[in-house]
Amino acid sequence: MEFWTGGGMAKNRLMPNALANTYDSYVRGAEQAEKLGFDGFSASEHHFMYDAFQPFPLQALAAAAAVTSKIRLVTGVMLLTLYDPLEAAEYVATVDVLSGGRLTLGLGMGYRPMEFDGLSLAKKTRGARLTEGIEILRLATSQETFSYEGKHYRYKDTGLRLGSVQKPVDLWFGSGPSIHGARRAGSRGFSYWLANTPFENAKTNVEAYRAAGREAGWPEESLRFAVFKDLCIGRTLAEAEERREYALKSFYDEHILGYGYLVDENGNHLYNPSRDHPIYQRFVNSLFCGTAEMVIEEIKRYEDLGAEAMSVSTIQREVFVNEVMPAFR
Repeated sequence: MEFWTGGGMAKNRLMPNALANTYDSYVRGAEQAEKLGFDGFSASEHHFMYDAFQPFPLQALAAAAAVTSKIRLVTGVMLLTLYDPLEAAEYVATVDVLSGGRLTLGLGMGYRPMEFDGLSLAKKTRGARLTEGIEILRLATSQETFSYEGKHYRYKDTGLRLGSVQKPVDLWFGSGPSIHGARRAGSRGFSYWLANTPFENAKTNVEAYRAAGREAGWPEESLRFAVFKDLCIGRTLAEAEERREYALKSFYDEHILGYGYLVDENGNHLYNPSRDHPIYQRFVNSLFCGTAEMVIEEIKRYEDLGAEAMSVSTIQREVFVNEVMPAFR
């Protein structure tokens, strides 16, 4: 199993910092992650946020490419529905060439209305447009010329003048913890990258993904999946839980309020849920707490399920590298 990590490029009101410093820290973080032995380093994407969240992950990865030589550079995730797919393919090929073929694309549909409204794009059709966009990226980065006839995008006898190193570039369908997203990825034969969620929910989604892929006729070996995993590591379980509480108060609660990424069964975004709300509690439970030994045991469950990669978020990065990663090397 590969281990990916990432760096933040946003200001936090509880831990204020100059924006320029956050970008410098991101590039230094890529250097450090490579030295520590991580397999991938990621940048993600949001627009029009008060915290100046990084809007163009490929630009950040291009900067990271200049100071690294081995680590994979990962969008985690890039909101493909906010781009024309052929234009996105040109950006993608450029960074793939700059990095010597080290680019991995996690691609998502987005969910925040202000991003679609701000760019005058339809939110309603984002699922279908993401599917078509990934298919177009797959064609554009594997063939000199191609044609595509979809519902939302159409190209005839076109191609990239700047070809990518990878043929095609490594592509992943990034999805929230819904069965619908898992089935969509499987039915199209896309590699599937699942958002942070408790293990049992992840297992259910992966099974649905594989079933949809088999039903559509895709070979089993092509049905890869990866997961995001937030980890709180302590010398004792109680210490790990204290660190989770700190992470909730200093980061996650503000992000839930600002970004609204918790969604109820009716599709409504929960910007300020009570702490006893079941959706909030499911999120809290997805932030795994434990000693290094307990974390190893948890990750092995994903390894046994067949995960190809895990994108790890943890404050205790060096503890993870020194005490957890060796169990999987």
